[in-house]
Parts: sequence; C-alpha cells; structure tokens
Amino acid sequence: MNNREDFTLRPKSRPVFDGKVVIITGSSQGIGRELAIQLAQKGAKIVLNARNQAKLEAVQQEILLMGADVIACAGDISDQDVCERLVNTALQHYGRIDVLINNAGVGIQNPMEQLQPIVLRKVVEVNLLGSLYCTYFALPHIKRSKGSIMFIGSIAGIHGVPSSNVYAATKMALTGLAESLRLETHSSGVHIGIAYLGFTQNDPDKQHIGPDGNLSPCPQRDSSMVSPVDKVAEGVIRMIETRQHKRVFSGLGKLLFYLNRISPQLVSRILRYQLSRFEH
Repeated sequence: MNNREDFTLRPKSRPVFDGKVVIITGSSQGIGRELAIQLAQKGAKIVLNARNQAKLEAVQQEILLMGADVIACAGDISDQDVCERLVNTALQHYGRIDVLINNAGVGIQNPMEQLQPIVLRKVVEVNLLGSLYCTYFALPHIKRSKGSIMFIGSIAGIHGVPSSNVYAATKMALTGLAESLRLETHSSGVHIGIAYLGFTQNDPDKQHIGPDGNLSPCPQRDSSMVSPVDKVAEGVIRMIETRQHKRVFSGLGKLLFYLNRISPQLVSRILRYQLSRFEH
C-alpha cells in the first residue's frame, strides 16, 4: 500500500470529476487502485471491479475512509455476463455512467512455444474481450453523459515485445478498437482515449499467467526502469481531463513510438536489450 500523509478529499481538484461516475476494471491493486483513489480525491463516484473479492473490499474500505462514494462489483471481465452486471450495478446505484477505464489485464512472460493453448485464450478473453464487453454495455450510457472511455494500453501495443506475444497482440488490438470507436462516436461528444504505458511499478503480490495457465508471482522490476504508479495514474487522469486521445508514457515508450516509424529494426534491438536486463 502506498504511504499517504493525507487521505482527505481535495476540493480544489473537483470541478472536472465532482459527482462523475467512474467504472474502473482491475481496480483492486496497481494502477487501477491508484486511479480509484486519485479520482475519489477529485470527487468522483467510484465503481470498483476485480476478481479478488477480499482485495476489492479492502480498496473500497480505503476509499470510504476518505469520505468518498464507492461501490464494488467483483467478477472476471472475461465473462460477458459479469461486464453487463458491472454496468447495470453502476446504473442501479448511481443512475448514470460518465467514465469507463478499461484497465484490467493479465500478462505473460514466456515464448510462444512454452505456452499451453489455454493461456492464449485467457489473455485474449481478459485483455481484449473484457474491454470489448465493458465498452459495449457502457457505450450507450456514456453517449448520454458525453463522457470518456479510456483503454490502458502498453508499449507492447506499439511494437511487439519478446515473450509477450499474445499480450502484445491484445494491446495492439486495443489500438484498433480505440481508433474505430473514436471515428464511430466523433459526433456524439464521447471522448475515446488510449494510454500506452511503459514499465510501471508492480505491487509485491502481483501475479501473471504462467505457461501452464496457473497464476504465478511477477518478478519485481528494476526500480530505475519503472514509472511510479501514482505518476502514471496522474497522467491517465490528465488525459481524461483534457480529453486527450493518445499518449505514450515513459521515456522508453516515447523513444520506441517515434523510432518505430523510422527504424523498426533498431526498436527490435532496443527491446531485446531491455528484455535481457529483466532476465538477469
């Protein structure tokens, strides 16, 4: 848990989000949790979602202690019915939806030949179908509020990353989804954004999918190579505030984004080098 000296709400930050209803998938830890806390501080009404009921309730209690308005809806967003229930729960409790942040996702760190087919399916179901389902059910209501839909992408969605094959495929697919929706909704007042995150600070107990389909602990990243989770969340929130369509986070991410247009081969060499640093 991040240390915070002051958990009270901050009235001076409220105008954009005050009273707005925000659904955040994958909000029991990491970036999702940090987004929920920061948005609650700005006066938003938060709808939490994650698979782990106990962790979700812990975040809910943390936000309630801040004096904010928050509800929790546990469930795996790879299930279409869970996504529909999540949206309906927000509507039943608050009567509207202003922002959907598609944050939930699972990662892998194995070459393709080491993976069981169940892993390929699970990553696609959570990272891509989960975002599709939630967006599908929330979109009509966000059109009414002229709100925002945010997708949490990755630099792996700019250029494929070694040992992240199916993960990279799902993150690239989110780019196509965001761009298509932006064109479809251009006259409706809806904001569609996608944030390409670089290496971000992990929670100590964060897990990813192993090659056999079982969850295993994520290796802790070199602190010199990662972005603090609070700064990443601030950047995503700023995108919503300014209705920014696309932003690449981290110096490495920006470098890859621009170099990929000039020399994809050089980008491949950089990514192989970065991967070797994580493996040793």
